[in-house]
Amino acid sequence: MQDLVLPGRFRANLARLAAREPFRLPVEEIPPGFRNSAVLVAFWPEERDVCVVLTRRSPKLAQHAGQTAFPGGRLDADESFPEAALREAQEEIGLDPRVVEIVGPLDDAWSGAGHVVVPVVGWLEQAPALRANPAEVAEILVARVSELLRPESRGTIEVVHRGVHYRNPTLRFRGGDVNGLSADLLLEAIGWGMGERPDPGPQRLAHLRTYFGGG
Repeated sequence: MQDLVLPGRFRANLARLAAREPFRLPVEEIPPGFRNSAVLVAFWPEERDVCVVLTRRSPKLAQHAGQTAFPGGRLDADESFPEAALREAQEEIGLDPRVVEIVGPLDDAWSGAGHVVVPVVGWLEQAPALRANPAEVAEILVARVSELLRPESRGTIEVVHRGVHYRNPTLRFRGGDVNGLSADLLLEAIGWGMGERPDPGPQRLAHLRTYFGGG
């Protein structure tokens, strides 16, 4: 499986994100009080493979404590989604924004904590120097795409909200696992890198309507 993840081809496939129109959640469908947020999905080549960086959030955080997630957070005033993603990555894991090439956005997503999430895909030419901010990040995790592609690495977990059952994706890798929204975003990004054309936006909108009682 590892031979199938060729960094040059993966990067070339990701480049198609810049030329497509991502799915945007309609403004009228977004529940009141939602805040705009961005996350950075950052890849780099590693031998005949591609790596992606995640974080294990601090157990002391008010939201999503201890979960595996991408670096990211709310937008500041007059800040774009890529700018927010890069700033948050620098604050959380010490990633120098100058070494990140912004490739393009994935489809809009949302979190039950009240955020519209725009995932921003970035590419680095080599493994970066990283340093966890202990106030926000308990551990920096690096996963190889070849490992995430293995059938045994993939699964689902059941979540029940207001009597509705949801099957959320989960991905396991050496050193950790990632579930729910972050797993969904990771699958979308890897799909683009592997030459697919994922289209999860409409399903995310349908789940938004159901989750918040509008559908």
